[in-house]
Amino acid sequence: MNVTLDSREIIRHPGTPAPQPWTMARGTAKTLQVTLPKGAVLMQAVAEAMDAAGAESGVIEVEGLVIGPYRFVGPGPSSDGLHAAWYSPPRGGDRARITDGTAIVGRRDGAWWLHCHAVWQDGDTAWCGHLLPDEVTLAEEATVTLHMITGAVFDVSMNEETRFPIFHPTRGRDTGNAVLAKLAPHKDITEAVEEIAAAAGFARARVLGIGSLIGAVFHQGTPMASPISEVLILPGATTGAETHLPMHCVDPDDAQFRGAMVRGKGPACVTFELMLIEI
Repeated sequence: MNVTLDSREIIRHPGTPAPQPWTMARGTAKTLQVTLPKGAVLMQAVAEAMDAAGAESGVIEVEGLVIGPYRFVGPGPSSDGLHAAWYSPPRGGDRARITDGTAIVGRRDGAWWLHCHAVWQDGDTAWCGHLLPDEVTLAEEATVTLHMITGAVFDVSMNEETRFPIFHPTRGRDTGNAVLAKLAPHKDITEAVEEIAAAAGFARARVLGIGSLIGAVFHQGTPMASPISEVLILPGATTGAETHLPMHCVDPDDAQFRGAMVRGKGPACVTFELMLIEI
């Protein structure tokens, strides 16, 4: 992909462009450790953990989970004449260990739902993709980090621009140490993170999130040319005097890319879901 092209020339969504490049809802975040039991289905285990914590939404760092059997999809081109991107056919495995992973947890039709992008090792192969929460079994008990939030909620609704049902930040309070945010297509991820932190009044913030990008250029490492991808922000991402956004990306050919984003070189494809926590 020629990264000098405007992203709207590369990806064209079927609906009316969003009036705002991002939306956010503010709340109060607390970080705690939760244990997910062996043999449980990922979605059910997370739902029980969220209820027990009294969370309204949250982000879970799932690295270290041993899963299997499991199913996932990767990014893929659309063939329906409507959507600008789609998913690969589902694939799976018997047992794997997640090395990096983030699950955004919110509500869909009133019930708990999660959106998880991860990197995992299955035998000699490293995979990256979108885990299907109702089709992932926990092969071992695991303790994971939950960044829970009250006062703001990620809720699934149909997105007018992309025609995908996706998480949108809802509710929100006037005060709090964290925000949930969603990017509209074509908004640069680094610029958005900086704007969201400034709008929240955070001098420094930790950044967590997942989404998709129309190509990605890194300070070091091979750039991702594909306009269709699945992406997760890696640990250590922050914004403040400088913004540091390490990413892991996978394209429709299962090629993987990793590095710290260059500002202005990572426009969102379908969405990007974020949590910023003041530090």
